[in-house]
Amino acid sequence: MKKFFIKFILGIIALFIVIQVFFLRIYFVPTRSMEPTYKIDSVIVATLFDYGILNPYSPFSQTPLISSKADSGHILDSTARPERGDVIVFRNPLSPKTHLMKRVFAVGGDEVQFTCDGLYLKRPQDEEFIFDPYKEQFAGIHYDEDSATIFNALEYEYQKGLKETLDGTDASEIASSKSNLDTPDCQNVFIWKLEKDTFFMVGDNRNHSFDSRFFGAVPYKFLVGKVRWQLF
Repeated sequence: MKKFFIKFILGIIALFIVIQVFFLRIYFVPTRSMEPTYKIDSVIVATLFDYGILNPYSPFSQTPLISSKADSGHILDSTARPERGDVIVFRNPLSPKTHLMKRVFAVGGDEVQFTCDGLYLKRPQDEEFIFDPYKEQFAGIHYDEDSATIFNALEYEYQKGLKETLDGTDASEIASSKSNLDTPDCQNVFIWKLEKDTFFMVGDNRNHSFDSRFFGAVPYKFLVGKVRWQLF
């Protein structure tokens, strides 16, 4: 009876690990970047098989536990990709140990423009940039009245990254991920043009989110899963 009980408990643990690694994962929301859609400390569930079979990574070295010739972050790739407006869990490209949750603002082939007013999107079929087309679609997306704060923070990071590059140090991901059009008095425009299989991720709390405006578009290999449910 005792051996059966031990085997039963070990079986439950093994099943839980397999589910957490390959099928479903539970996350606590640690920041306010997605409020009010997902409030801080809420619990969400993400499915891990939407964009291929995820390759598990060592929590210490962030090296894949299963050897793969393709550096895609997945044991088995999929033709499915995130769509605009999806909420995705992904690994921070600048710190892969950290998992982030944001909404897809743009996909490969799109252009993103960021000014003091906010975010603009230009898809391949669009003739001009459109102001945040998701704002009317998803009620939780909002900007503060003073939208210049995050823009100024981004400007600071951009200039710092540019200085590092010019000084001959390691090129900053920030500096290389966007172009800056030099216009005066908070009218600077940051423009990103997304390459194939990259995704521009932004928090619904537009003025309080560390997202692709700072670390650039997220490549496919960093995708973890799609947010499906909020438990509480």
